[in-house]
Amino acid sequence: MKPYFVRSDEATIEIWSGKRIQHGDEARSDWQRAVKSDVRQAASRWTMPPDATLAGYYNTTSSDVTDVENSLFTNMGETMPRSFTTLRFERGTGTPKSPPVPIDLISGHLHYYRYSVGGPWTTWVPDQTIASWRHVPRRVSVGTDTARPVWFALRYANSDGAVAVENVAALQPGAIFGLRIIVHTTKARSHMAISNSEFVIDGAIAAFHHDPLSDELVAALLSKLPTVTESDLRHALSRLAGPVFPTPAVQISKNGSLRIDPADDRCWLGEYTVREDSTSQWPELSGKLFTIRPVQPGQQGGR
Repeated sequence: MKPYFVRSDEATIEIWSGKRIQHGDEARSDWQRAVKSDVRQAASRWTMPPDATLAGYYNTTSSDVTDVENSLFTNMGETMPRSFTTLRFERGTGTPKSPPVPIDLISGHLHYYRYSVGGPWTTWVPDQTIASWRHVPRRVSVGTDTARPVWFALRYANSDGAVAVENVAALQPGAIFGLRIIVHTTKARSHMAISNSEFVIDGAIAAFHHDPLSDELVAALLSKLPTVTESDLRHALSRLAGPVFPTPAVQISKNGSLRIDPADDRCWLGEYTVREDSTSQWPELSGKLFTIRPVQPGQQGGR
């Protein structure tokens, strides 16, 4: 009995897996490489319009902490066409859809993935806006394969009063939430949604955590943001964006190493769009953080 099953048609791919599918080189099992090969072949047969949306849905019987965007797009990015300009993701509730044939639940849990060309959210819709921002320039280009440039851009913009934190109280402690991001690119810089969504989403969420100005934080971050002056970094840290999340996102180890660890596992609904319409010489960011509510019976899901 195989630990996975893939079913596809001209616009949808469904995957049932007995273990969460891992990212890139972490997918060491032959069966994980096989499922990715099957998905890649199925996706290559899709017919897609210009500026197409890839809609992803993930559900599981496991109670383990899981990053939905990571599970759907980062871990499966090499299987999907690069031409999608919008990624839409959501996490389901309740029991996942049963596989058409028995599979080996090697981890003890069922993981269900669904991808489609276009289509609305089906489980959740945005509710109350928590924070919003428009055309925030991302001037830092060093380290764009990390969350740091986006984190810095939003923290700096917030200290300039360019981020509207409207309703922190709407998000209850530990509650799930949603996020919309638009990356406004320049003609000189390409930006593929499927390759970059993780770093931008993590940086955006991290900017709303409780990381106040401190000498320790400045010292740890300066070497990781080599084109940023100490004065600009202190300005970025001088004002908290809420905080929407009461815990720090920037983690500094005893040996001085740094990582950004936001509450991305609580982001159960999201949309990530790339547009070539920057109003400046830099890529820019627009977006919203919001609470979410279930789609009601008979209600059309959100877009």
